[in-house]
Amino acid sequence: MTPASAASAPQRSSGRRQSAASKTATTWGPAERTQFLIDTVGGVTKLARALGVSPSQPSRWKDGVETPSPDVAEKLLDLDHVVALAVQAWQPEVVMDWMTTSNGFLDGAQPIDVLMQRGAAEVIDSLKATLSGAYA
Repeated sequence: MTPASAASAPQRSSGRRQSAASKTATTWGPAERTQFLIDTVGGVTKLARALGVSPSQPSRWKDGVETPSPDVAEKLLDLDHVVALAVQAWQPEVVMDWMTTSNGFLDGAQPIDVLMQRGAAEVIDSLKATLSGAYA
């Protein structure tokens, strides 16, 4: 990698604090996505609990002090995707009720648990089936 391309390469963080000099814009916008999820899931503590992180981390992501680790970023993006789809049809309170209630399309598992363990695909399929009026 040349010095010029290294300077333009996106910075990754393991969740540690970044110095002002090392902060760069991240293309997927963790601060904006974190704020959306904080607002939608009902607060920083609930978001942290859903992602399995320290309660202070979502605030640090939102403020741009840290970026999520790659593993947590994947979960954050999956949750963002599912919630963004769901709020097109339901109020945020309904979305979170759906995410934390046993779901027949997921063999009785809660969508939030499936999302964190296996990713978004099954949860999105379940959401689409629910929104289409199908019954499990």
